[in-house]
Amino acid sequence: MIGILFSSFLILLVLGVPIAFAIGLGALVPIILQGNIPLSLVVSRMFGGIDSFPLMAIPFFVLTGTLAGACKLTDRIAALAAFMVGNLRAGLAHVNIVASMLFGGVTGSAVADAAATGSMMIPAMRSQGYPAAYSAAVTAASSVIGSIIPPSTMMIIYGFLTGVSTGRMFVGAIIPGIMVGLALMLVAHFQAIRLGIGYDANAKPRTLSGFWLILKDSGPAMVVPVIIIGGIVGGFFTPTEAGVVAVVTILVLGSIYYRSFTWARLRAAFMTAGYTTAMVMMILAASTVFANLLTRARFQSTLIDMLSTVSSVPEIQMLLVIALLLFLTLFIDATAVLIMFAAPLAAVFSTLGYDPVHSGIVVVVACLIGGVTPPVGTLLFIAAGIARISVGAASRAILPFVLALIAVTLIILFIPPLATWLPSIAFD
Repeated sequence: MIGILFSSFLILLVLGVPIAFAIGLGALVPIILQGNIPLSLVVSRMFGGIDSFPLMAIPFFVLTGTLAGACKLTDRIAALAAFMVGNLRAGLAHVNIVASMLFGGVTGSAVADAAATGSMMIPAMRSQGYPAAYSAAVTAASSVIGSIIPPSTMMIIYGFLTGVSTGRMFVGAIIPGIMVGLALMLVAHFQAIRLGIGYDANAKPRTLSGFWLILKDSGPAMVVPVIIIGGIVGGFFTPTEAGVVAVVTILVLGSIYYRSFTWARLRAAFMTAGYTTAMVMMILAASTVFANLLTRARFQSTLIDMLSTVSSVPEIQMLLVIALLLFLTLFIDATAVLIMFAAPLAAVFSTLGYDPVHSGIVVVVACLIGGVTPPVGTLLFIAAGIARISVGAASRAILPFVLALIAVTLIILFIPPLATWLPSIAFD
């Protein structure tokens, strides 16, 4: 069954069938050919896959991101980032990365991060003489942080599919998210030296009065991640309820404090959030059927046997799994890969003796790297489109950043406390 399942899916993918339909139809082929699985399974699994209270967090966090863009919260976050790191060499590149870290704490979406931050930072970097490919690479790579720094829609999905606590994953991802940001800033610095990029002439000096002005304007936006994490850790609400609180907070800030909402902007924000949620839910529904067939075919046992033939060392086996994920995300959307393989891989990691929160964070970060690698790097496409350059040019520029992302993933893999220390303090 496994061979037919993957073959039909890949053929449909090569033919250009949209990812959600390729997954669903690819799963339908072995069901029809084998004849011993009722077709009702498709319908029941698709609806059952999205009929979940935890998944209700996704549309709320997506809406939080679109509302944040509608009330120009991105500009204010970028201003705060500029005050923090704008005086460094290649300051705008560092501002781009720090802004992604701060914006990720509000939206939880890498795609929203790439679109919102990129549309503002790439033109600003280009106007200051930064190479277009470098600007696009920094934007695409840094937007990965949007789905690592909590809240994270990818971790909500992983937690739902595997039964791992979403709250623990949120807290556990804080240190890895910061590590990714620092690693990208280091690469951006050395790339700036190689390209001859100096200090930004327009960087403003940091003064105490300037700090208070920035804090007054952008500080309230930082209340959102504090409320989300504090509320979940304190047991005041679930991740789903945290999404509702985040939406209400943004609506209050945009309407009363910033006074920047209009009916047109609100309508556009809600429509965009609806389209994005529909796309994610369609992929999730179809991938649930795909994952169920993998479980029926005992894919996890097959994978464990294959890994055991290569090595009996758990760390090496985990490296092979990461390599597999990096390869798959070259050709398949990262969200789809996560949904299809989360449950089987969680069973594999449990057999290998890995902590579920630790292994879950490693898997999510590994899948997110696929967002910046061609030929199906969604984040890379967005950044290249904003910079108005070819994906090939952006791909060459982003290679050092991809290597940095892989290096951080491996560090998290081999040092589990980086992902498990904070959850142990917050929840145990």
